[in-house]
Amino acid sequence: MSNTKLVINYHITEKCNYDCQFCFAKWENPNEIHAKRGLSEQLIDQLASYYIGSGLQSTKVRLNFAGGEPLMLGKRFIEIVSYAKQQGFELSLITNGHYLTTQFIEQHSHYFSIIGISYDSQDLNTQRKIGRIDRKNNQLTPTELARRIKLIRHISPNTEIKVNTVVNALNWQENFTPLLDVITPKKWKVLKVLPVKNDLLTISNQQFEHFVMAHQSIAAMSAEDNDSMTQSYLMINPQGLFYQNQIHGSDYLYSPPIIEHGVEHCLSQIEFDLNKFANRYIKTINNSHFLTTNTNIEVNHV
Repeated sequence: MSNTKLVINYHITEKCNYDCQFCFAKWENPNEIHAKRGLSEQLIDQLASYYIGSGLQSTKVRLNFAGGEPLMLGKRFIEIVSYAKQQGFELSLITNGHYLTTQFIEQHSHYFSIIGISYDSQDLNTQRKIGRIDRKNNQLTPTELARRIKLIRHISPNTEIKVNTVVNALNWQENFTPLLDVITPKKWKVLKVLPVKNDLLTISNQQFEHFVMAHQSIAAMSAEDNDSMTQSYLMINPQGLFYQNQIHGSDYLYSPPIIEHGVEHCLSQIEFDLNKFANRYIKTINNSHFLTTNTNIEVNHV
């Protein structure tokens, strides 16, 4: 673990302009700590003290902002991002791309070492069925996605681009190669849809393997099945609690509030598998490896 960068995923808000059927970031709790001045900053202080300031933990720590859609928080989000940067965190962002405006990219993209964009289909009709469409029927076309990525690279050349794709019943036969040849992300994370609240749009292991094998030519691909994702992410919800998806069952395990009880105690209240986490970042000289569950198929990726 000493050579592995720890990634803390802070799901800062549940608010989102989309309504994806398989979204797991739905807590239906309005008490998001960012809304009360200073609470998100206190959370970041606790994390920085434990992971950066103590000298006992990893100094390679990245704080990854996710949602919901973080950019819906506007100026408040930038305040929190700026504060986290001041505390010594490397920062990254996961967004659906809708609010990656020219103004945002020009003014704020430099904060992030990685900007990840969730993009599940090039087909606009499939996007609608998934729920990647806002109330005004706006969608992010492949052409506009490519334009925004090009602008990020121009304004912030040190910011890496990552694309996340959830493989589900609506897109498992879709060919993403033409799009990826254009946008050339540093990493393309392919995730099997995870049944958290329900089984909507779930697929079989064989369907997921079909998708992975069909895209073997994409060197940037990194594929994760359900087992790889379970207990391998260190996650914080909008209320400031560590949470973890369970191996059995469809709900989450939660820690007490981090601000009140501290990082060390709260970590002890959830299951976090360091080996699974490290395996998601294992690298060999030229590639890393993904082994699909219940098969002997190994897929190499960078």
